[in-house]
Amino acid sequence: MTDEEIVDVIIVGAGISGLYAAYRIRQIAPELKILVLEAKDRVGGRTLTADLKTSHDGNETDRFDLGGQWVTDTQENITTLLEELQLETYMQYHTGKSISELHRRVQKYGLPVPFVSLLSFLETIYSVFRLESLVSNVPPWNPMMTRNADYLDQHTLADLMKPWIRNSATPLLTAAVRTVFGCEPEQVNALFALTYAQAGGGFMRLSLTDPGCAQEKKIKGGSQQVSQLLVERIGKEQVRLETPVQKIVQNDDGTVLVTTTQNHKTFQCRKLILAIPPSQIIPIQFEPMLPGYKREMLKHMPIGCCIKFIFIFDKAFWREDGLSGEVISDGSFAPHGHSIGPMTYLIDGTSSNGTPALLGFIGGRCASVWTSATHEERRKGLIECLSRYFGGHKISTHLIEYVEKDWNVEPYSGGCPCHNATTGSMKDFVDGLRKPYKMIHFAGTETATQWMGYMDGAVDAGRRAASEVLVSFRDNNQLKDNDIDQYTFENQNRKYQNVRVPRSKFYYAIPIIVVSIAAICKMLFPKML
Repeated sequence: MTDEEIVDVIIVGAGISGLYAAYRIRQIAPELKILVLEAKDRVGGRTLTADLKTSHDGNETDRFDLGGQWVTDTQENITTLLEELQLETYMQYHTGKSISELHRRVQKYGLPVPFVSLLSFLETIYSVFRLESLVSNVPPWNPMMTRNADYLDQHTLADLMKPWIRNSATPLLTAAVRTVFGCEPEQVNALFALTYAQAGGGFMRLSLTDPGCAQEKKIKGGSQQVSQLLVERIGKEQVRLETPVQKIVQNDDGTVLVTTTQNHKTFQCRKLILAIPPSQIIPIQFEPMLPGYKREMLKHMPIGCCIKFIFIFDKAFWREDGLSGEVISDGSFAPHGHSIGPMTYLIDGTSSNGTPALLGFIGGRCASVWTSATHEERRKGLIECLSRYFGGHKISTHLIEYVEKDWNVEPYSGGCPCHNATTGSMKDFVDGLRKPYKMIHFAGTETATQWMGYMDGAVDAGRRAASEVLVSFRDNNQLKDNDIDQYTFENQNRKYQNVRVPRSKFYYAIPIIVVSIAAICKMLFPKML
Protein backbone atom coordinates (compact mmCIF):
# COMPACT_ATOMS: atom_id res chain seq x y z
CA MET A 1 0.00 0.00 0.00
CA THR A 2 1.42 3.38 -1.02
CA ASP A 3 1.19 6.60 0.98
CA GLU A 4 -1.37 7.87 -1.53
CA GLU A 5 -4.13 5.51 -2.57
CA ILE A 6 -5.67 6.22 -5.98
CA VAL A 7 -9.28 5.36 -6.81
CA ASP A 8 -11.93 6.69 -9.19
CA VAL A 9 -14.57 7.75 -6.66
CA ILE A 10 -14.42 8.51 -2.95
CA ILE A 11 -17.59 8.68 -0.88
CA VAL A 12 -17.27 10.47 2.44
CA GLY A 13 -19.85 9.11 4.88
CA ALA A 14 -21.03 5.53 5.46
CA GLY A 15 -24.62 6.26 6.31
CA ILE A 16 -27.44 5.03 4.10
CA SER A 17 -27.01 7.86 1.57
CA GLY A 18 -23.28 7.42 1.03
CA LEU A 19 -23.41 3.64 0.99
CA TYR A 20 -26.32 3.61 -1.43
CA ALA A 21 -24.40 5.95 -3.75
CA ALA A 22 -21.46 3.54 -3.63
CA TYR A 23 -23.77 0.56 -4.16
CA ARG A 24 -25.41 2.25 -7.17
CA ILE A 25 -22.04 3.05 -8.77
CA ARG A 26 -20.82 -0.50 -8.16
CA GLN A 27 -24.01 -1.91 -9.75
CA ILE A 28 -23.85 0.16 -12.93
CA ALA A 29 -20.11 0.68 -13.40
CA PRO A 30 -18.27 -2.14 -11.57
CA GLU A 31 -15.05 -1.17 -13.36
CA LEU A 32 -14.81 2.02 -11.30
CA LYS A 33 -12.72 1.81 -8.16
CA ILE A 34 -14.60 3.22 -5.18
CA LEU A 35 -13.70 3.89 -1.58
CA VAL A 36 -15.95 4.92 1.34
CA LEU A 37 -14.43 6.89 4.21
CA GLU A 38 -16.30 7.02 7.52
CA ALA A 39 -15.28 9.02 10.60
CA LYS A 40 -17.18 6.83 13.09
CA ASP A 41 -16.26 3.34 14.23
CA ARG A 42 -19.43 1.97 12.63
CA VAL A 43 -21.63 2.36 9.56
CA GLY A 44 -25.23 3.54 9.59
CA GLY A 45 -25.03 7.28 10.29
CA ARG A 46 -28.19 8.27 12.16
CA THR A 47 -29.43 4.68 12.26
CA LEU A 48 -28.19 2.53 15.13
CA THR A 49 -29.46 -0.89 16.23
CA ALA A 50 -28.48 -2.44 19.56
CA ASP A 51 -29.03 -5.70 21.45
CA LEU A 52 -30.83 -4.81 24.66
CA LYS A 53 -31.69 -6.84 27.76
CA THR A 54 -35.23 -8.26 27.62
CA SER A 55 -35.40 -10.45 30.75
CA HIS A 56 -35.09 -9.69 34.44
CA ASP A 57 -32.12 -12.07 34.78
CA GLY A 58 -30.35 -10.44 31.82
CA ASN A 59 -29.93 -13.71 29.90
CA GLU A 60 -32.14 -12.74 26.96
CA THR A 61 -31.75 -9.93 24.45
CA ASP A 62 -33.57 -8.46 21.47
CA ARG A 63 -32.75 -5.87 18.82
CA PHE A 64 -34.02 -2.30 19.07
CA ASP A 65 -33.37 0.86 17.07
CA LEU A 66 -31.79 3.80 18.88
CA GLY A 67 -31.88 5.98 15.75
CA GLY A 68 -34.08 6.30 12.66
CA GLN A 69 -36.37 3.32 12.22
CA TRP A 70 -39.68 3.92 10.44
CA VAL A 71 -40.61 3.35 6.80
CA THR A 72 -43.85 3.42 4.84
CA ASP A 73 -45.08 1.98 1.55
CA THR A 74 -45.29 5.50 0.09
CA GLN A 75 -41.48 5.72 0.37
CA GLU A 76 -40.60 4.04 -2.91
CA ASN A 77 -36.82 4.49 -2.63
CA ILE A 78 -36.27 2.73 0.69
CA THR A 79 -39.05 0.19 0.01
CA THR A 80 -37.37 -0.91 -3.21
CA LEU A 81 -33.99 -1.11 -1.47
CA LEU A 82 -35.42 -3.21 1.37
CA GLU A 83 -36.73 -5.66 -1.21
CA GLU A 84 -33.31 -5.84 -2.88
CA LEU A 85 -31.68 -6.48 0.49
CA GLN A 86 -34.42 -9.00 1.41
CA LEU A 87 -35.32 -7.15 4.59
CA GLU A 88 -38.85 -7.49 5.94
CA THR A 89 -41.01 -4.94 7.73
CA TYR A 90 -43.78 -5.13 10.31
CA MET A 91 -46.57 -2.75 11.25
CA GLN A 92 -46.27 -0.10 13.92
CA TYR A 93 -48.85 -0.88 16.62
CA HIS A 94 -51.39 1.93 16.95
CA THR A 95 -54.60 0.27 18.14
CA GLY A 96 -56.42 1.93 21.02
CA LYS A 97 -56.64 5.37 22.54
CA SER A 98 -53.71 7.77 22.78
CA ILE A 99 -52.74 10.08 25.64
CA SER A 100 -51.86 13.76 25.72
CA GLU A 101 -50.27 15.82 28.47
CA LEU A 102 -50.76 19.45 27.57
CA HIS A 103 -51.18 22.40 29.93
CA ARG A 104 -50.22 19.90 32.70
CA ARG A 105 -53.43 17.98 32.01
CA VAL A 106 -53.35 14.25 31.18
CA GLN A 107 -56.19 12.85 29.11
CA LYS A 108 -57.01 10.06 26.68
CA TYR A 109 -58.25 10.67 23.16
CA GLY A 110 -59.33 8.63 20.16
CA LEU A 111 -59.15 11.31 17.47
CA PRO A 112 -56.08 12.18 15.35
CA VAL A 113 -55.80 15.40 17.40
CA PRO A 114 -56.14 15.64 21.23
CA PHE A 115 -59.34 17.30 22.45
CA VAL A 116 -57.94 19.57 25.19
CA SER A 117 -60.79 22.03 24.75
CA LEU A 118 -63.19 22.85 21.98
CA LEU A 119 -61.37 26.07 21.18
CA SER A 120 -57.99 24.34 21.13
CA PHE A 121 -59.39 21.54 18.95
CA LEU A 122 -60.83 23.96 16.41
CA GLU A 123 -57.66 26.06 16.33
CA THR A 124 -55.53 22.97 15.82
CA ILE A 125 -57.71 21.61 13.00
CA TYR A 126 -57.75 25.01 11.33
CA SER A 127 -53.96 25.38 11.65
CA VAL A 128 -53.40 21.94 10.15
CA PHE A 129 -55.71 22.78 7.23
CA ARG A 130 -53.87 26.04 6.62
CA LEU A 131 -50.45 24.40 6.83
CA GLU A 132 -51.42 21.55 4.51
CA SER A 133 -52.76 24.04 1.99
CA LEU A 134 -49.46 25.95 2.03
CA VAL A 135 -47.48 22.71 1.81
CA SER A 136 -49.30 21.70 -1.37
CA ASN A 137 -48.02 24.87 -3.07
CA VAL A 138 -44.32 24.22 -2.43
CA PRO A 139 -42.18 22.66 -5.20
CA PRO A 140 -39.55 20.62 -3.27
CA TRP A 141 -37.04 20.90 -6.12
CA ASN A 142 -37.02 24.71 -5.77
CA PRO A 143 -38.86 26.14 -2.73
CA MET A 144 -38.21 29.74 -3.82
CA MET A 145 -40.75 29.18 -6.63
CA THR A 146 -43.44 29.05 -3.91
CA ARG A 147 -45.95 31.89 -3.78
CA ASN A 148 -44.88 34.44 -1.14
CA ALA A 149 -41.54 32.64 -0.86
CA ASP A 150 -39.68 35.76 0.28
CA TYR A 151 -42.16 36.37 3.09
CA LEU A 152 -42.05 32.75 4.23
CA ASP A 153 -38.25 32.72 4.07
CA GLN A 154 -38.03 35.72 6.39
CA HIS A 155 -40.32 34.26 9.05
CA THR A 156 -40.30 31.29 11.39
CA LEU A 157 -42.92 28.59 11.61
CA ALA A 158 -44.12 30.19 14.85
CA ASP A 159 -44.60 33.51 13.03
CA LEU A 160 -46.59 31.75 10.34
CA MET A 161 -48.95 30.04 12.78
CA LYS A 162 -49.36 32.92 15.22
CA PRO A 163 -52.39 34.53 13.48
CA TRP A 164 -54.24 31.20 13.48
CA ILE A 165 -53.86 30.06 17.07
CA ARG A 166 -54.02 31.33 20.60
CA ASN A 167 -52.27 29.89 23.63
CA SER A 168 -54.70 26.98 23.90
CA ALA A 169 -53.37 25.13 20.83
CA THR A 170 -49.72 26.21 21.04
CA PRO A 171 -48.42 23.37 23.30
CA LEU A 172 -49.70 20.65 20.98
CA LEU A 173 -48.22 22.18 17.84
CA THR A 174 -44.96 22.91 19.67
CA ALA A 175 -44.70 19.28 20.79
CA ALA A 176 -45.29 18.12 17.21
CA VAL A 177 -42.55 20.42 15.86
CA ARG A 178 -40.10 19.23 18.53
CA THR A 179 -40.76 15.63 17.51
CA VAL A 180 -40.50 16.11 13.73
CA PHE A 181 -37.74 18.75 13.54
CA GLY A 182 -35.97 18.52 16.89
CA CYS A 183 -36.33 22.26 17.48
CA GLU A 184 -38.80 24.93 18.54
CA PRO A 185 -41.29 26.56 16.13
CA GLU A 186 -39.43 29.84 16.77
CA GLN A 187 -36.20 28.33 15.44
CA VAL A 188 -37.16 26.86 12.07
CA ASN A 189 -37.61 28.75 8.81
CA ALA A 190 -41.27 28.67 7.73
CA LEU A 191 -40.46 28.00 4.07
CA PHE A 192 -38.05 25.21 5.04
CA ALA A 193 -40.66 23.60 7.29
CA LEU A 194 -43.19 23.65 4.44
CA THR A 195 -40.58 22.24 2.04
CA TYR A 196 -39.68 19.48 4.48
CA ALA A 197 -43.33 18.57 4.94
CA GLN A 198 -44.02 18.66 1.19
CA ALA A 199 -41.20 16.19 0.55
CA GLY A 200 -43.04 13.73 2.79
CA GLY A 201 -46.57 14.46 1.65
CA GLY A 202 -47.65 16.92 4.34
CA PHE A 203 -47.47 17.55 8.08
CA MET A 204 -50.17 15.00 8.92
CA ARG A 205 -48.36 12.29 6.98
CA LEU A 206 -45.18 13.06 8.93
CA SER A 207 -47.00 12.87 12.26
CA LEU A 208 -49.24 9.80 12.05
CA THR A 209 -48.88 6.01 12.12
CA ASP A 210 -51.68 5.32 9.63
CA PRO A 211 -51.04 3.57 6.27
CA GLY A 212 -48.92 5.76 4.03
CA CYS A 213 -47.69 7.86 6.94
CA ALA A 214 -44.13 8.22 8.23
CA GLN A 215 -44.47 5.89 11.25
CA GLU A 216 -46.35 3.08 9.45
CA LYS A 217 -43.79 0.27 9.60
CA LYS A 218 -40.50 -0.82 11.15
CA ILE A 219 -37.72 -3.05 9.81
CA LYS A 220 -37.42 -6.51 11.32
CA GLY A 221 -34.05 -6.80 13.02
CA GLY A 222 -33.38 -3.06 12.94
CA SER A 223 -32.67 -0.34 10.39
CA GLN A 224 -28.88 -0.39 10.73
CA GLN A 225 -28.98 -3.62 8.74
CA VAL A 226 -29.59 -1.51 5.63
CA SER A 227 -26.10 -0.03 5.87
CA GLN A 228 -24.49 -3.27 7.00
CA LEU A 229 -25.93 -5.20 4.04
CA LEU A 230 -24.93 -2.44 1.62
CA VAL A 231 -21.35 -2.80 2.88
CA GLU A 232 -21.49 -6.50 2.03
CA ARG A 233 -22.65 -5.66 -1.51
CA ILE A 234 -19.97 -2.99 -1.95
CA GLY A 235 -17.18 -4.99 -0.33
CA LYS A 236 -15.95 -4.54 3.24
CA GLU A 237 -12.45 -3.74 1.99
CA GLN A 238 -13.85 -0.66 0.24
CA VAL A 239 -15.12 0.88 3.50
CA ARG A 240 -12.68 2.49 5.93
CA LEU A 241 -13.95 3.23 9.43
CA GLU A 242 -12.47 5.72 11.93
CA THR A 243 -11.17 7.80 9.04
CA PRO A 244 -12.30 11.42 9.49
CA VAL A 245 -11.66 13.70 6.52
CA GLN A 246 -9.62 16.79 7.36
CA LYS A 247 -8.90 18.41 3.99
CA ILE A 248 -10.16 18.23 0.39
CA VAL A 249 -8.11 19.72 -2.45
CA GLN A 250 -9.43 19.99 -6.01
CA ASN A 251 -6.53 20.26 -8.44
CA ASP A 252 -6.49 21.85 -11.87
CA ASP A 253 -5.65 18.50 -13.46
CA GLY A 254 -9.07 17.12 -12.48
CA THR A 255 -7.96 15.12 -9.47
CA VAL A 256 -9.14 15.42 -5.88
CA LEU A 257 -6.84 14.86 -2.92
CA VAL A 258 -8.47 13.85 0.36
CA THR A 259 -6.44 14.05 3.55
CA THR A 260 -7.66 12.31 6.71
CA THR A 261 -6.79 12.91 10.33
CA GLN A 262 -5.64 9.32 10.57
CA ASN A 263 -1.86 9.78 10.25
CA HIS A 264 -2.62 12.47 7.61
CA LYS A 265 -3.12 9.72 5.06
CA THR A 266 -3.94 10.98 1.55
CA PHE A 267 -6.30 9.50 -1.04
CA GLN A 268 -6.68 10.57 -4.66
CA CYS A 269 -9.78 10.33 -6.81
CA ARG A 270 -11.46 11.91 -9.83
CA LYS A 271 -14.88 12.36 -8.24
CA LEU A 272 -15.92 12.80 -4.64
CA ILE A 273 -19.34 12.49 -2.99
CA LEU A 274 -19.89 14.21 0.34
CA ALA A 275 -22.62 12.23 2.10
CA ILE A 276 -22.28 13.62 5.61
CA PRO A 277 -24.57 15.96 7.60
CA PRO A 278 -24.29 19.66 6.65
CA SER A 279 -22.88 20.58 10.07
CA GLN A 280 -20.08 18.03 9.60
CA ILE A 281 -18.95 19.59 6.30
CA ILE A 282 -18.08 22.91 7.96
CA PRO A 283 -14.93 21.71 9.83
CA ILE A 284 -13.38 20.31 6.63
CA GLN A 285 -10.77 22.50 4.94
CA PHE A 286 -11.40 22.99 1.21
CA GLU A 287 -9.00 24.18 -1.50
CA PRO A 288 -10.35 26.09 -3.28
CA MET A 289 -12.93 27.15 -0.73
CA LEU A 290 -16.53 26.17 -1.29
CA PRO A 291 -18.57 28.91 -3.00
CA GLY A 292 -20.05 31.56 -0.76
CA TYR A 293 -23.63 30.36 -1.29
CA LYS A 294 -22.66 26.91 -0.04
CA ARG A 295 -20.79 28.22 2.99
CA GLU A 296 -23.73 30.46 3.91
CA MET A 297 -26.27 27.65 3.58
CA LEU A 298 -24.19 25.30 5.70
CA LYS A 299 -23.83 27.94 8.42
CA HIS A 300 -27.60 28.39 8.52
CA MET A 301 -28.50 24.69 8.81
CA PRO A 302 -28.18 23.76 12.51
CA ILE A 303 -29.10 20.22 13.46
CA GLY A 304 -32.02 19.45 15.75
CA CYS A 305 -31.73 18.28 19.36
CA CYS A 306 -32.99 14.80 20.20
CA ILE A 307 -32.64 12.15 22.88
CA LYS A 308 -34.25 8.80 22.09
CA PHE A 309 -35.14 6.38 24.87
CA ILE A 310 -36.56 2.88 25.19
CA PHE A 311 -38.31 1.24 28.14
CA ILE A 312 -38.45 -2.57 27.91
CA PHE A 313 -41.13 -4.43 29.86
CA ASP A 314 -42.12 -8.03 30.49
CA LYS A 315 -45.72 -7.26 29.56
CA ALA A 316 -47.50 -4.87 27.17
CA PHE A 317 -49.92 -3.73 29.88
CA TRP A 318 -50.98 -0.62 27.94
CA ARG A 319 -52.48 -2.78 25.20
CA GLU A 320 -54.54 -4.67 27.77
CA ASP A 321 -55.86 -1.31 28.96
CA GLY A 322 -57.01 -0.38 25.45
CA LEU A 323 -54.18 2.11 24.87
CA SER A 324 -51.96 2.46 21.80
CA GLY A 325 -48.94 3.52 23.84
CA GLU A 326 -48.80 6.82 21.98
CA VAL A 327 -48.34 9.96 24.07
CA ILE A 328 -47.68 13.57 23.10
CA SER A 329 -46.53 16.07 25.71
CA ASP A 330 -45.32 19.66 25.83
CA GLY A 331 -42.68 18.52 28.33
CA SER A 332 -40.62 20.60 30.70
CA PHE A 333 -37.42 22.59 30.37
CA ALA A 334 -36.39 22.18 34.00
CA PRO A 335 -34.74 18.93 35.16
CA HIS A 336 -35.30 20.06 38.74
CA GLY A 337 -37.98 21.84 40.73
CA HIS A 338 -41.56 21.80 39.50
CA SER A 339 -40.78 19.75 36.42
CA ILE A 340 -43.40 17.58 34.72
CA GLY A 341 -40.61 15.60 33.07
CA PRO A 342 -38.89 15.76 29.70
CA MET A 343 -41.34 13.73 27.62
CA THR A 344 -42.07 14.97 24.10
CA TYR A 345 -43.40 11.89 22.31
CA LEU A 346 -43.96 8.24 23.18
CA ILE A 347 -45.06 5.28 21.06
CA ASP A 348 -45.32 1.49 21.24
CA GLY A 349 -41.83 0.14 20.59
CA THR A 350 -42.54 -3.59 20.72
CA SER A 351 -39.99 -5.50 18.66
CA SER A 352 -40.70 -7.78 15.70
CA ASN A 353 -40.14 -10.71 18.10
CA GLY A 354 -42.88 -9.43 20.39
CA THR A 355 -40.72 -8.00 23.18
CA PRO A 356 -42.91 -5.32 24.85
CA ALA A 357 -41.43 -1.83 24.84
CA LEU A 358 -42.29 1.85 24.82
CA LEU A 359 -39.93 4.18 22.97
CA GLY A 360 -39.93 7.91 22.75
CA PHE A 361 -38.13 11.19 22.26
CA ILE A 362 -37.08 14.26 24.14
CA GLY A 363 -36.94 16.94 21.45
CA GLY A 364 -36.16 20.58 20.81
CA ARG A 365 -35.36 22.86 23.72
CA CYS A 366 -36.37 20.13 26.17
CA ALA A 367 -33.57 17.97 24.75
CA SER A 368 -31.02 20.79 24.74
CA VAL A 369 -31.74 21.39 28.45
CA TRP A 370 -32.12 17.80 29.60
CA THR A 371 -28.93 16.72 27.82
CA SER A 372 -27.05 18.40 30.70
CA ALA A 373 -28.89 16.26 33.26
CA THR A 374 -27.54 12.88 34.30
CA HIS A 375 -28.68 9.56 32.85
CA GLU A 376 -30.40 8.76 36.15
CA GLU A 377 -32.17 12.14 36.27
CA ARG A 378 -33.58 11.59 32.78
CA ARG A 379 -34.61 8.06 33.67
CA LYS A 380 -36.33 9.20 36.84
CA GLY A 381 -38.08 12.08 35.07
CA LEU A 382 -39.37 9.81 32.31
CA ILE A 383 -40.54 7.12 34.74
CA GLU A 384 -42.55 9.81 36.54
CA CYS A 385 -44.15 10.66 33.18
CA LEU A 386 -44.99 7.02 32.44
CA SER A 387 -46.43 6.62 35.92
CA ARG A 388 -48.87 9.46 35.31
CA TYR A 389 -49.94 7.96 32.00
CA PHE A 390 -50.14 4.25 32.82
CA GLY A 391 -49.91 3.93 36.60
CA GLY A 392 -46.81 3.79 38.77
CA HIS A 393 -47.44 0.24 40.00
CA LYS A 394 -47.52 -1.17 36.47
CA ILE A 395 -44.31 0.61 35.52
CA SER A 396 -42.38 -0.57 38.59
CA THR A 397 -43.75 -4.11 38.35
CA HIS A 398 -43.08 -4.78 34.67
CA LEU A 399 -40.02 -2.63 33.87
CA ILE A 400 -36.93 -4.58 32.78
CA GLU A 401 -34.58 -2.05 31.20
CA TYR A 402 -34.18 1.61 30.31
CA VAL A 403 -31.79 2.63 27.51
CA GLU A 404 -31.23 6.03 25.94
CA LYS A 405 -29.28 7.52 23.07
CA ASP A 406 -28.38 11.18 23.38
CA TRP A 407 -27.77 12.15 19.77
CA ASN A 408 -26.67 15.63 20.84
CA VAL A 409 -23.34 14.21 22.02
CA GLU A 410 -22.91 11.62 19.25
CA PRO A 411 -19.53 12.18 17.54
CA TYR A 412 -19.77 13.25 13.89
CA SER A 413 -23.54 13.70 14.19
CA GLY A 414 -24.07 16.30 16.90
CA GLY A 415 -27.84 15.94 16.96
CA CYS A 416 -30.91 14.43 15.34
CA PRO A 417 -33.28 13.95 13.55
CA CYS A 418 -32.43 16.50 10.85
CA HIS A 419 -30.87 19.86 10.02
CA ASN A 420 -33.21 22.84 9.86
CA ALA A 421 -32.79 26.08 7.93
CA THR A 422 -32.91 29.38 9.81
CA THR A 423 -34.75 32.49 8.53
CA GLY A 424 -33.49 34.24 5.42
CA SER A 425 -31.43 31.31 4.14
CA MET A 426 -33.67 29.53 1.63
CA LYS A 427 -32.44 31.51 -1.40
CA ASP A 428 -29.30 29.38 -1.19
CA PHE A 429 -31.06 26.13 -0.29
CA VAL A 430 -31.07 24.31 -3.63
CA ASP A 431 -27.60 25.27 -4.89
CA GLY A 432 -26.14 25.39 -1.38
CA LEU A 433 -27.01 21.79 -0.57
CA ARG A 434 -27.48 19.92 -3.85
CA LYS A 435 -25.51 21.56 -6.66
CA PRO A 436 -22.16 19.92 -7.48
CA TYR A 437 -19.04 22.03 -7.14
CA LYS A 438 -16.34 21.05 -9.65
CA MET A 439 -15.50 17.42 -8.80
CA ILE A 440 -17.49 17.33 -5.56
CA HIS A 441 -21.06 16.03 -5.42
CA PHE A 442 -23.42 16.19 -2.46
CA ALA A 443 -25.67 13.53 -0.93
CA GLY A 444 -27.26 13.02 2.48
CA THR A 445 -30.94 13.04 3.40
CA GLU A 446 -31.04 16.84 3.82
CA THR A 447 -30.33 17.20 0.08
CA ALA A 448 -33.26 14.99 -0.98
CA THR A 449 -36.43 16.11 -2.76
CA GLN A 450 -38.43 13.11 -1.51
CA TRP A 451 -38.87 12.38 2.20
CA MET A 452 -36.12 14.75 3.24
CA GLY A 453 -34.76 13.83 6.68
CA TYR A 454 -35.81 10.18 6.42
CA MET A 455 -34.09 6.99 5.27
CA ASP A 456 -36.03 7.23 2.03
CA GLY A 457 -34.56 10.70 1.47
CA ALA A 458 -31.09 9.31 2.09
CA VAL A 459 -31.58 6.79 -0.72
CA ASP A 460 -33.05 9.47 -3.00
CA ALA A 461 -30.05 11.74 -2.48
CA GLY A 462 -27.56 8.89 -2.83
CA ARG A 463 -29.08 7.92 -6.17
CA ARG A 464 -28.89 11.51 -7.47
CA ALA A 465 -25.23 11.90 -6.47
CA ALA A 466 -24.34 8.51 -7.94
CA SER A 467 -26.11 9.42 -11.18
CA GLU A 468 -24.13 12.65 -11.47
CA VAL A 469 -20.88 10.74 -11.01
CA LEU A 470 -21.85 8.02 -13.48
CA VAL A 471 -22.75 10.59 -16.14
CA SER A 472 -19.38 12.31 -15.70
CA PHE A 473 -17.51 9.05 -16.29
CA ARG A 474 -19.56 8.08 -19.32
CA ASP A 475 -17.81 7.94 -22.67
CA ASN A 476 -19.05 10.51 -25.18
CA ASN A 477 -19.99 7.72 -27.57
CA GLN A 478 -22.25 6.01 -25.03
CA LEU A 479 -25.99 6.50 -25.32
CA LYS A 480 -27.78 8.32 -22.52
CA ASP A 481 -29.46 6.14 -19.93
CA ASN A 482 -32.67 7.79 -18.71
CA ASP A 483 -32.56 5.72 -15.53
CA ILE A 484 -29.39 7.63 -14.68
CA ASP A 485 -29.70 10.99 -16.43
CA GLN A 486 -33.12 11.93 -15.08
CA TYR A 487 -31.83 11.99 -11.51
CA THR A 488 -28.88 14.37 -11.92
CA PHE A 489 -29.04 17.84 -10.38
CA GLU A 490 -28.59 19.49 -13.78
CA ASN A 491 -31.47 17.64 -15.42
CA GLN A 492 -33.82 18.04 -12.46
CA ASN A 493 -33.02 21.74 -12.22
CA ARG A 494 -33.63 22.24 -15.94
CA LYS A 495 -36.84 20.22 -15.90
CA TYR A 496 -38.43 22.11 -13.00
CA GLN A 497 -36.87 25.56 -13.42
CA ASN A 498 -40.07 27.30 -14.50
CA VAL A 499 -42.63 24.95 -13.01
CA ARG A 500 -44.95 26.31 -10.35
CA VAL A 501 -47.24 24.26 -8.16
CA PRO A 502 -50.82 25.51 -8.57
CA ARG A 503 -52.66 26.72 -5.50
CA SER A 504 -54.49 23.88 -3.82
CA LYS A 505 -58.24 23.89 -4.38
CA PHE A 506 -58.52 22.75 -0.77
CA TYR A 507 -57.32 26.21 0.29
CA TYR A 508 -60.67 27.73 -0.61
CA ALA A 509 -62.56 25.05 1.31
CA ILE A 510 -60.80 25.76 4.61
CA PRO A 511 -63.17 28.48 5.88
CA ILE A 512 -66.22 26.41 4.96
CA ILE A 513 -64.85 23.33 6.76
CA VAL A 514 -63.90 25.22 9.92
CA VAL A 515 -67.20 27.12 10.10
CA SER A 516 -69.08 23.85 9.61
CA ILE A 517 -67.14 22.15 12.41
CA ALA A 518 -67.74 25.11 14.70
CA ALA A 519 -71.48 25.10 13.93
CA ILE A 520 -71.78 21.37 14.64
CA CYS A 521 -69.83 21.70 17.89
CA LYS A 522 -71.99 24.65 18.91
CA MET A 523 -75.07 22.47 18.56
CA LEU A 524 -73.56 19.45 20.31
CA PHE A 525 -71.64 21.28 23.04
CA PRO A 526 -73.30 24.68 23.53
CA LYS A 527 -71.66 25.28 26.90
CA MET A 528 -68.14 24.56 25.69
CA LEU A 529 -67.86 27.12 22.90
